[in-house]
Amino acid sequence: MDKVSIERCENYEYGNVYNCVEKLIGNLGGWKAFIKPGDRVAVKPNLLRYKKPEEAATTHPAVVKAIISQIQKAGGNVIIAESPGGPYSRSMLRYVYRATGIEKVADETGAILNYDLRVTKINNPESKYVKSFEILKPLADADVIVNIPKLKTHAMMVYTGAVKNMFGAIAGTAKADLHLRMPDYNDFADSLIDIYLGTKPAINVMDAIEGMEGYGPSAGTPKHIGLLLASASGFALDVAAARIIRLSPDNVPVLRNAKKRCLVDDNNIHIIGENIECVICNDFYIPALYGAKRQNILKRGLLNLLKKQSRPKPVISAEKCVRCGNCVKICPASAFVFEDRNIPSIDYDKCIGCFCCHELCDYKAVDIRRGFISRLMTDRRFSGFR
Repeated sequence: MDKVSIERCENYEYGNVYNCVEKLIGNLGGWKAFIKPGDRVAVKPNLLRYKKPEEAATTHPAVVKAIISQIQKAGGNVIIAESPGGPYSRSMLRYVYRATGIEKVADETGAILNYDLRVTKINNPESKYVKSFEILKPLADADVIVNIPKLKTHAMMVYTGAVKNMFGAIAGTAKADLHLRMPDYNDFADSLIDIYLGTKPAINVMDAIEGMEGYGPSAGTPKHIGLLLASASGFALDVAAARIIRLSPDNVPVLRNAKKRCLVDDNNIHIIGENIECVICNDFYIPALYGAKRQNILKRGLLNLLKKQSRPKPVISAEKCVRCGNCVKICPASAFVFEDRNIPSIDYDKCIGCFCCHELCDYKAVDIRRGFISRLMTDRRFSGFR
């Protein structure tokens, strides 16, 4: 039976966070259950973009610092490793580390910040689709990976947590390549599962003190939840987190597919610490499952004629767009055209509905618009446990 530890933590005051993390991991046997003295430990937070901690798009530095300090106390040697959205370069890493507060964490703890741009190919025999892939070298070299996700909504995948966070083990534009290969959201969900299984985090510790609701993972709104969660199973942790925000695991492609692959049983998870029924967040706003193409019901016959009407689309806001051209660079399908200093235009025949443009726009200038058929099928808020 998978175990998930849940503890209340109402704010990011460091002493409070440290004590909560200590209790959280203590519920699972303490750090000694996961780390041996001398282990090389790679800490993998969510550092999606160069966002300030208060924007709730990235793992808060107080949580990262508390975890690193306790790992070091247990004898681990820590390196912080992440591949943010966009190009994987030393300048981008430096910018992201500084903006998110992680550079200061490294200064205060003595942990190493990764600037090694090399990748290592690993084999993945447990996979369904991704039989081998390249990950950041410090993650491949580590004895132990500690995954530190942030609880957020996700425009394409509904929810992002422990399993999705390990997508950041893949460097830079290689992530876009996977989007291009797997435009169907169910196939992409299986690919995320494959990557999680290949990277094998020893423990997952989720920052859910301030989560993100609405149009995450970067353009949503901070939402106070007041919790930290931990588990050796990222799947079980994500099931518990989904329950807390009243989201059925069956409405999350990653969790639905994980259940089909017998990687988690949502009726066989042992909660330690807080009673999960006492920490439910009843008003957490989760937009309808955008899921790109609804290909599971629009595959054959005349229904193909409805496909264009069923697909949600990215739309550029002329008021917010600063014409930086970043969406053109990061689109895996090369669906954007940027000419004569006008706002970018989108070739929807090329668009695969991955919403990388929405996720990585620093100005929140990419909205998501659904067609008439799509609104009929999905015009609901997932605010109930359905």
